[in-house]
Amino acid sequence: MPDDIIIMVLSRLSVKEAVVTSILSTRWRFLWCNLQTLNFDARQALDNIDNDFRFYLSERYKYTKQVNGVIRSYNHPTLHHFRIRFYLTCEYTSVIDEWLKFAVKKKVESLELDLETNQKNYLHNTFNYSFPSRLSDKSTSIFPSANLESLKKLYLNSVNMRESVLGELLTKSPHLESISIHGSGYLTHIHVGGRDLKLKHFEIVECPHVVSVYLSDFGIESFTYVGQPIDLHLSGLPNLKNVVMSQGLAGLSNTLFGQILSCASTLQTLSFKIYHPLKIAKLYSIRQLPNIRKLTLTIVVRRDNCLLDFASLVNVFPNIQTFTIELLCFSLMGRRRKATYSAAAHHHDHLKLFQILGYYGGNGDLELAAYMLQNANALEKIVIDPRAQLDKAIKATKDFSENNEEAARSSARLRLPPLLPQGVELVIL
Repeated sequence: MPDDIIIMVLSRLSVKEAVVTSILSTRWRFLWCNLQTLNFDARQALDNIDNDFRFYLSERYKYTKQVNGVIRSYNHPTLHHFRIRFYLTCEYTSVIDEWLKFAVKKKVESLELDLETNQKNYLHNTFNYSFPSRLSDKSTSIFPSANLESLKKLYLNSVNMRESVLGELLTKSPHLESISIHGSGYLTHIHVGGRDLKLKHFEIVECPHVVSVYLSDFGIESFTYVGQPIDLHLSGLPNLKNVVMSQGLAGLSNTLFGQILSCASTLQTLSFKIYHPLKIAKLYSIRQLPNIRKLTLTIVVRRDNCLLDFASLVNVFPNIQTFTIELLCFSLMGRRRKATYSAAAHHHDHLKLFQILGYYGGNGDLELAAYMLQNANALEKIVIDPRAQLDKAIKATKDFSENNEEAARSSARLRLPPLLPQGVELVIL
């Protein structure tokens, strides 16, 4: 086979498997070095550690040895994608620094450091690896400016970063289009702006010390924030189409929704989380958002809450085409009640797809499904997905979850088909 075909085959293997092929023959010895994606995803090792933490030290040793061995032998001049995924803390700062030096020397385009600890608690970020702050010192710089011109995507998980480093990184990365920062300490007041920025996608997730985010005067297309309530300031963002906010109705008490409304003329996709369904009335004062085509609500509820108010909320988005509700139940307790269909009818003339994720087969989600089936004149499909019914705070056994999901599926198969209008497809996952 031509080398190009072999390299294409190797690119579909894991890094470990691709490197092992070097023993096949002299010809194969360095073919793997032509791979331009080095994805060190230690999925199996992480599963072993999650099952028994006593494996951590031995798996960590094998992982770092593997990465070091590969990058010492790798001789291709450029690298499209470099990914590290393992439980590593600041104890391994010097090792991770060397990996970053290697990646930027190869003019990496997509860089991922996924160092999430097995505790999965973002509040404990004291021991996170810290993204290098030596950006300006030419003698010690990990990121010489010339080598950052190729960087287009940056993903950091459980990596601490300071605002000054973020600012300098943006300045020295003229083609950077996407930044995702998860579980970082140090960040408090985030300011990103300037017409020279090429940044299109910006994501801040569970960074516990963030107080405010200012985005202004650049061509961002999507923004995601998940965490505690913050002051959000958006201005001069003519291309902003997609906003994901998960700080619940607490956001309505500060600047959150007002700032989102400031971008109403361009927004097409909106996702947010509501922690207390009884406070949904606060949303009725919002003026209509006619350009929204896709709406996703994540709702934390008690079992069998009445959810019809959320169906009425669609009135705020008169041209919506896809409506997804994700139900996270934080309490398995709840008094059974009779189903009610008392919500005022309002026809939704553009809705084509309605989805209920976390369907649990109670009267609450049945009422919601029935309302949408009755009032969405253009509906083509309804999707019922009983998986992920429980909020992460609830400790449930695997057997309990599976039994609960199957009961919800059985309920949907029994109760929903008689309500289906002609031509509407029902999908039960």
